[in-house]
Amino acid sequence: MSNFIKNTLLMMLCGPAILLSCHAQKQPKNSETYDFGADWRFHAGEGKDSSWNTKDYQHKHWANVVSNKPLKEQGKMLEQGFGWYRKLLVFPANMQQKIAEAEGVEIDLGKFAACEEVYVNGQLIGKTGEFPHNFAGYFDHERRYFVPLEVLDLTGDNVIAIKFFDGWSANAGFLNAAVMKVLPASTVDKLKLKVNVQDDDYIFLGKDSIAIAPTIENKGKKQLKASLKISLMTDAYRPIKSQELQVDIPAHATTSLGTYGLKNAEPGFYRYKVSVEIEGGQKLEEQFNVGYEPEKIVSPNNEATDFAEFWKVNKTQLANIQPDYQLMLIPEQSKLDYEMYHVSMRSLDNELIMGYYAKPKKAGKHPVIVEYMGYGSKPYFPNQSWDGFAYFVLSIRGQALNEKSNHFGTWFTYGIDNKDTYYYRGAFMDVLRALDFVSSRPELDGERIAVRGSSQGGALSVVAASLDSRVKALAIGIPFLADFQDYFKIAPWPKSDVDYYMAQHPQVSWKQVYLTLSYFDIKNLASRIHVPLVMGIGVQDNVCPPHINFAAYNQVKSEKSWMAFPLHGHSTGNTFHLAGLELFRRVLHVEQPK
Repeated sequence: MSNFIKNTLLMMLCGPAILLSCHAQKQPKNSETYDFGADWRFHAGEGKDSSWNTKDYQHKHWANVVSNKPLKEQGKMLEQGFGWYRKLLVFPANMQQKIAEAEGVEIDLGKFAACEEVYVNGQLIGKTGEFPHNFAGYFDHERRYFVPLEVLDLTGDNVIAIKFFDGWSANAGFLNAAVMKVLPASTVDKLKLKVNVQDDDYIFLGKDSIAIAPTIENKGKKQLKASLKISLMTDAYRPIKSQELQVDIPAHATTSLGTYGLKNAEPGFYRYKVSVEIEGGQKLEEQFNVGYEPEKIVSPNNEATDFAEFWKVNKTQLANIQPDYQLMLIPEQSKLDYEMYHVSMRSLDNELIMGYYAKPKKAGKHPVIVEYMGYGSKPYFPNQSWDGFAYFVLSIRGQALNEKSNHFGTWFTYGIDNKDTYYYRGAFMDVLRALDFVSSRPELDGERIAVRGSSQGGALSVVAASLDSRVKALAIGIPFLADFQDYFKIAPWPKSDVDYYMAQHPQVSWKQVYLTLSYFDIKNLASRIHVPLVMGIGVQDNVCPPHINFAAYNQVKSEKSWMAFPLHGHSTGNTFHLAGLELFRRVLHVEQPK
């Protein structure tokens, strides 16, 4: 996997993020299970063009690991975010007849991260998420996969192989001391519920009503009767509509369950829950989000009367701090098309901040892309293969390269009761100091600066373009820090951090908190953007939900466009990364290297 893809994945992530996922959920059931133990074979790497998924591949030279202990604790690391598990399965005699009667087995992996493909005897039997280049993660729910009888060798050897990816290379694979279990398939295991949203990106526009068309596939030999339940609510969990009806599910067939929708929807985002329940209480369930006319979402600017003056004063204070730029070459990272430097500098309140600078080895005045990082992201190096741009990746105060000297506690809540002490006051000035740094470099063209980032990095890119005219274009993914009063109704975090802070500081009122946050709400800054931008959203994002993304986007008056990734949670696909580069090339007049 190339460095720019790896770095893009890391840039897109928000540290404590847990993705909202779309997957079937089944009620617990009583059945004989077989525990095949925690022992596995492990190999790092993608295994591209390999036979690691086949039954006949010999994995004796692979490392021995256990699933009930994190890989990191076993001294195992992934390679470019990828790894594989393999395991031999032999069914005991007392299970073989039960499996035959059940027409297959359910494999229960327990909790697993972050996205994977599961093979049995060389056949793909299921997957969660998407690998790069169209990465979709992070999912960490329980994994259950149905394996039909024809795939299995009841009396012989069976091999399960799992290819998985985790860009953090930390919490990969099995989670929470999981031990795989195998059990004869139940009736519900042989059903597959699929909900077809009647718009490719799940965002409905114009006169179209919101509409879905669920289908159910029955791989079993029994015809079933079931109850179909469909509920629709706003993204803030206000009920809109619910329906229930009885349906017949033929054996060995895929059946359409009809079309359901909502006409005259108000602009915004909605949560669907679709479930099919059969006799005995077993059910399948899908939960997912859709949107309607998001550019018409109304979330008025609520800046205080001294908003502009507040930021003017802070910019003046920053200008009075001598940056004292210090660059240190990193030889081992300077072997390709860039010289890589560790950079340190002083920002507001004389805070020491750091970053990585990729200086082109080519002569000339180069355009530069400044990248801002996600909340809690770990340090990463910029692009190292020549693409026409120089790069600077900033670590704002207390985070990433600066985390060892962090004295800001939980960043989001530090000083949240007062705008003059709030964490993001200094962090926003760090954003501008990064622009000061690249503008100081003689090999860079200060008239050709673009900024980008996702999650917190997306918000910081809005800050840069709003407060500094040196920025000429920006690409923002799943932007954070917007529309807080609505945000806290929709998503559990960061409100959970604020709730904890309030419990520890009972003298602080919500009025104070919301007043402070209004100075740092990017929707109150976005109207000051005068350059082109592109935004990417994950429609299933419950960390920085699409509603807050558009609350800021809709305030922008300059050239703008957005793209939605329907099945992504707190991430965007590679096409967003490419769209950002295309915008930067057009605006900064940069040709694609041949």
